[in-house]
Amino acid sequence: MTTREREDGLVDKSGVKALPGAEEFAWARQRRADIRRAGGVLDLVLPLREGGTGPALFCAPPLVGASWCYLALLPHLAPEHPVYGLQLRGLRRPEPLPVDMAEVARDFADRIRLAQPYGPYHLFGWSIGGNTAHAIAEELERRGHEVGLLVIGDAMPGLPNSLSVADDNLWLVCDFVLREFGYQPVVEPDDPDPAHRLLEVVRGRPGLGLHEWPDRQLLALPHVIRNNLAVAQRHVPGRVRCPVLFLSATEDAQATEAKVASWDDHVSGPVDVVEVDCLHEHMLLPVPVARIGAAISARLGGAVPPRPGANPKSPEPTASAFESLIATGESRT
Repeated sequence: MTTREREDGLVDKSGVKALPGAEEFAWARQRRADIRRAGGVLDLVLPLREGGTGPALFCAPPLVGASWCYLALLPHLAPEHPVYGLQLRGLRRPEPLPVDMAEVARDFADRIRLAQPYGPYHLFGWSIGGNTAHAIAEELERRGHEVGLLVIGDAMPGLPNSLSVADDNLWLVCDFVLREFGYQPVVEPDDPDPAHRLLEVVRGRPGLGLHEWPDRQLLALPHVIRNNLAVAQRHVPGRVRCPVLFLSATEDAQATEAKVASWDDHVSGPVDVVEVDCLHEHMLLPVPVARIGAAISARLGGAVPPRPGANPKSPEPTASAFESLIATGESRT
């Protein structure tokens, strides 16, 4: 890995910051727009687009834990497909964080089945979200469900290990939070209190999306991100049988062939590859995401919509079995 930024904009272990280019400014603008459109909602299952008669797409969160970024996909995905964003615990309210990827996958699989009781299921994850989506697919198949498509957005099994969660790198995570939500990343390595600096920047820029969040919720962001990364680093993926679509960012140093080969021991079904001419961290900008949306739409177009009775081995979940979702009126903060 080079010293420039990657993994959704987080700098690597060298701690070197890259100068922002035009794409970075475009990314910041898009992030601010996503926050406004999503309304800051942090429900564990966020309906990004409901309705439609086609197969639904469930999107696993990238490192930041929220799935608002997938709003960029909607104009480029065929309108008959509902889209749901999966979001991590701990952002919406204080609660125990998952201890491993198996717990994350079980939780998300439960919630996917509440939203869609019958398969086949279709999953997408960009960056570390790709690692999570693979784990969810593995869990669903373990339960006897069919996964119709797994879309891995430029992730590799070893990607989380290239980043650091050391205590002395808290400033990196705070900078990453600022960048991810459209603020200027100004936290420095020698800052004595990176979290306080994060609050100071957000409070000083009203109107950018996070200004109305309480301090507790803002400070939860670095905590959840570091836990998400640690969980991903400890995870050893198993093997899935489902068809896989791998999206490769071609402007990165790693060759597409090497990225795809990294999944050889973890995928036994067919793997289709689509190359996207951009950097890893810019895959959801308008031009790259248009190609991604077209690729996913083409593969979902031939998928069979879920129907009752499609999974006779899988009992239908009930709302009483799990914590209630959006329709129950649960607090979103």
